[in-house]
Amino acid sequence: MKDSIIILFIAFSTVCSGAGAQQKQGNASTPISRNLGKGTVVDQTRLRVWYALNADSIGDPDTYIDLQCLDVGDSITKYYSWFVSNSDSLRADYSKRNPRAQSLPLWLGPGGKNKDHWLQYEYSDLYISRGTLTEYACMPMHLGRYNGWYTEDYPQMKWTIESKFQIILGYDCQQATCHWRGRDYVAWFASEIPVRMGPWKLGGLPGLILKAHDADTLYTFEAVKIEKRRYPITRYAYDGYTKTPRTELQKNQRAFAENWFKAVDFRRGSMNPDGSMELGEPLSVHTDFYPLELE
Repeated sequence: MKDSIIILFIAFSTVCSGAGAQQKQGNASTPISRNLGKGTVVDQTRLRVWYALNADSIGDPDTYIDLQCLDVGDSITKYYSWFVSNSDSLRADYSKRNPRAQSLPLWLGPGGKNKDHWLQYEYSDLYISRGTLTEYACMPMHLGRYNGWYTEDYPQMKWTIESKFQIILGYDCQQATCHWRGRDYVAWFASEIPVRMGPWKLGGLPGLILKAHDADTLYTFEAVKIEKRRYPITRYAYDGYTKTPRTELQKNQRAFAENWFKAVDFRRGSMNPDGSMELGEPLSVHTDFYPLELE
């Protein structure tokens, strides 16, 4: 049975007032807690690439939906949200320094635009090793029971390399296109960097992908920094995550993005004269959501 959540009408109106501006992130709220820094170092980077996700201004991280990292190690590669990971670490540190605190801040550190809203591409960690991709997907607030993970072969995309070029971060990049899982993609790769990977699940070109977007430009990934140094690669403790087929996991993510209020059984509430709260009718707010993978 779902947990019923009560909300006063005035608070509900505040949430909905910005719904039109949150097409990508919808109204789902960020998880109350994730891993809070618990994990094991499994490798070290030989390359870290920072990508802006949907930047309004590529030079201003406050305008990104997310700042993400591709950590390429000797045996393991990890792709994740730096904004989310950094906040988790700061919150874990806050908890240690304030053991008597009655509550924990929901977010600490930079978070870009709409940092209080969940998006599946912010709250999924990808690990790639020996030709296998494993995704751990963290669901929005009050839906943690649906946190899940799956493994699959690292995607093999059939790219067509085009005769178009542009400079990104000082590298000569060539354009490539492909159709994969229901969408067309455009990517720009640097053959000078012999890493057959890129942002999110995109890869398989003869060089590192520094910029990519779907044909509808719903999501754009663009590299903003490249570091060739050693950082620890940490595999977090994904306690409570259930092994779930990829298609089922993505079905849940889409449902939660499109109508989080319905998923958590959010209910309108009213205040009685004695100060008690009376449970009212369920709330339902639909927001169109466009996932990258359609198949």
